[in-house]
Amino acid sequence: MYYVYILKWKRYYCWCTNDIKRRLQEHKRGKTKTTKISKTYDLIWYYILETQEKALELERKIKNSGHIERWTENKEFIVI
Repeated sequence: MYYVYILKWKRYYCWCTNDIKRRLQEHKRGKTKTTKISKTYDLIWYYILETQEKALELERKIKNSGHIERWTENKEFIVI
């Protein structure tokens, strides 16, 4: 399984992973370039997909939309 997820702190951050627990720990420890500056964030949304290809496709679609926060309003997806 693959997860596409959105974090929020000063802005929205969207990424995908096959191990969401590990990835969130990496964010907390400052191991990721994007969230290294601020280790405080909220996981506000995620969606589970069967393949990496589908996850990457959804991630690109979200990022290219230019409005990541709008995806968190879609009730079809899992909102935290």
